[in-house]
Amino acid sequence: MNGLFLQGGGAKGAFQAGVIYGLYEKGYKFDIISGTSIGAINSYFIYKNQIEELKNFWLKNRFKNFNEGMTSDKVIDNQGIIDYLSKLEGLNETVKNIYVNYVHVQNKEFKEMVVDITKVSDECKLKAVKYSSLLPYRMKEYNSIEDVKNNFDSSVMRKNFYEDLKLNVYEGYNLDGGIANNDFLNPFIKNNVDKLYLIVFHKNYRVPDYIKTIYSMDDIIIIEPKTDFKPNDTLRLERDFLNDIFEEGYSISKKI
Repeated sequence: MNGLFLQGGGAKGAFQAGVIYGLYEKGYKFDIISGTSIGAINSYFIYKNQIEELKNFWLKNRFKNFNEGMTSDKVIDNQGIIDYLSKLEGLNETVKNIYVNYVHVQNKEFKEMVVDITKVSDECKLKAVKYSSLLPYRMKEYNSIEDVKNNFDSSVMRKNFYEDLKLNVYEGYNLDGGIANNDFLNPFIKNNVDKLYLIVFHKNYRVPDYIKTIYSMDDIIIIEPKTDFKPNDTLRLERDFLNDIFEEGYSISKKI
């Protein structure tokens, strides 16, 4: 039985998708999946058994209307992507569980929420994926959407979020799971797998100690990029960039 962890990282998800596409092309199957943020979005394609459409999503510029959707002053809205996912049909019979996480804000605090999307209604599946990939951001501080994209930095986003949290800006919101836990490997404590594949976005990834106490490092396969990603790559939804890192992920998958 195989497990797959899909880290969050915005547009860097094209690299992740390239790896996924290559692994499935080689005949790999995954029983348990955890995903946060863009990892939750990519996991939904696997759930629907739409691996070819996952490739199309990243390589055929499905983000044309992304700019139009970035109209909120508190979040980087992702409804256009969720609408796209809602049209996918099919079901991956191999997958037993897909866990996604997000944070719920209440009384100036947040709590990590975990949903197994294989166990809830279609509406709840899509809501969980939306929440998991909904980034809080001070949009009003920027002159244009391009300004937001060019200057995005997750460390700044996180710092500002904690400040705004205490000001009650996000009361009642459900937001990006990476805020609480972008190393969302907890599901593999209860759900033990034979091999655990981790698709991450930076080099020299450190596996959390709580996972190393359960799994031998021989049974953990870390798949990381050769590219040194920059902070603003998170929103770099440019065709050439997406194609390049998809192909990088695909090439790496062939050596696994």
